[in-house]
Amino acid sequence: MTDRSVGYVGLDHHHAEPYLQTLETLPATVTSACEPNADFDVSTVDSLGNVPVYDDLERMLSSESLDAVFLTLPNRDTPAAIEQALDAGVDVFTEKPAARTADELEPLLKRVAVADETVCVSYPWQSHPVSREIEKLVDDGFFGNLEAFETRYVASQLAFRDTDHFIFDEDASRGGILQWLGIHWLQLLTRLLEEPITRVNASTVAGTDGVDVEDVATLQLETADGALGTLHCGYHLGEGVYDTRIDLYGSDGRSSWDPMGREFGFDGETMLDLDDVSGEWASTPHRTITHEYEPAPGYGGSWGREFVESFFDACESGGESPVTLEDAMEVLRILDAAYESAETGKWVDVASDGN
Repeated sequence: MTDRSVGYVGLDHHHAEPYLQTLETLPATVTSACEPNADFDVSTVDSLGNVPVYDDLERMLSSESLDAVFLTLPNRDTPAAIEQALDAGVDVFTEKPAARTADELEPLLKRVAVADETVCVSYPWQSHPVSREIEKLVDDGFFGNLEAFETRYVASQLAFRDTDHFIFDEDASRGGILQWLGIHWLQLLTRLLEEPITRVNASTVAGTDGVDVEDVATLQLETADGALGTLHCGYHLGEGVYDTRIDLYGSDGRSSWDPMGREFGFDGETMLDLDDVSGEWASTPHRTITHEYEPAPGYGGSWGREFVESFFDACESGGESPVTLEDAMEVLRILDAAYESAETGKWVDVASDGN
């Protein structure tokens, strides 16, 4: 992979430092940056280095020779930034979900379809070795008919977080924990489940004073073939503590996985528990697969690096991005249905492509 010149856009973001650390491990050089928020002190971003920092994306794109930009901007501003980069002939790696709603992202689909540039939306959990193992088990028929699933993404309370940041602002972000954290598991479910999610029944609570977006959300989800599942996400725990789960239940087998562990990080090990019901594993129906992490800096450690590396590979080969804008649209349609359901108190159908 050839060395690529990267512009980083959106330094006032929780993921900016980790992404910059990931880029340091790859044949990529951050040669410039852009931060539209004049009140943010860019010198606090330790991994940025001594590069020119612009306050306007268009000026950076016209002044610098770039191969790609990394975007960690408010959801509200991301579609316009993607379009500006494409107009400049630059590849794009953007923080999820890439827009506040499906309607905001949809105009870009035709633009990207005819562009030479590559756009990737950052949903790196699909590159985790355990995620890949579960996906392989689904493909190999281990589960039989997937009938149910249970997921949760629980994190530390908002008392331990900077709620003045734009990710907690309704206009900038649209939603709260569902659109910031729970969305990871929604996207992963779109890859793991045999059929698309077609209906949602959701409840949300904005229970923190001074914060307009939800800090708790519970979703019931139904797939096209009738599999039922849940997603619970909430800011419930002590500082730095997490409680996560992805469990799949099928007619022939079951899997259970705690992706995060008690504290956020990508070292030590993680385990996937499997139970065979079909009789194929008669002698050892319960098995555990242990994944030991390869220590590496950056967002997602070694598997996060592999996700970014696959984006750069797609840029060079002209192949498909690991997560396309069409993939991101599928997730946003589920979110749209969830927020509509939370408002109406009713089950809501997930819009399909073209509807």
